[in-house]
Amino acid sequence: MIMKAIAYALLLLCFAFCNCAYANLDGSTQSATQPTAQRIFCERSYTNFAWGFQHHGIYVDSEGNVFRYEYQRDDRAWSPKQPDSPTEQELEEKYSHGRKFVKKIETRELREKYRLVERASGGPLSKHVQHGADMGESVSRCYLLDAAVGRYKEVELKMSGDWS
Repeated sequence: MIMKAIAYALLLLCFAFCNCAYANLDGSTQSATQPTAQRIFCERSYTNFAWGFQHHGIYVDSEGNVFRYEYQRDDRAWSPKQPDSPTEQELEEKYSHGRKFVKKIETRELREKYRLVERASGGPLSKHVQHGADMGESVSRCYLLDAAVGRYKEVELKMSGDWS
């Protein structure tokens, strides 16, 4: 129940502010409620391969900058070398397609939501259920950096489309 409440709160923020995140902006040392020096935090994206490749979304960086990105039909689909654990360089490549600044989120709000991401990262996922075909996939996810290996752990919050 608490995981659903956390996921719901994060999704509301993601939808209201084009996603969520918090950075270690004040230069303080890492603690259980502060992230490492990760640069990418959350995204909401849509991908579909039916009737031609489509991929676009929004993401939030560690400074609270919200960007949108959009692939063109002829662009090659993004795929990290290790599923569910991309590197910062792989994420930067993903978001570089048609990147445009949207807005900035306040640091205080990012800190609050980051704490929720940490808690959500340990929760179980509901069973994936197929709901259609050729609908594509809308996903809201956040990331936590594992500095020891230099990879981001995906924290899936919501998926809808062909599968939910």
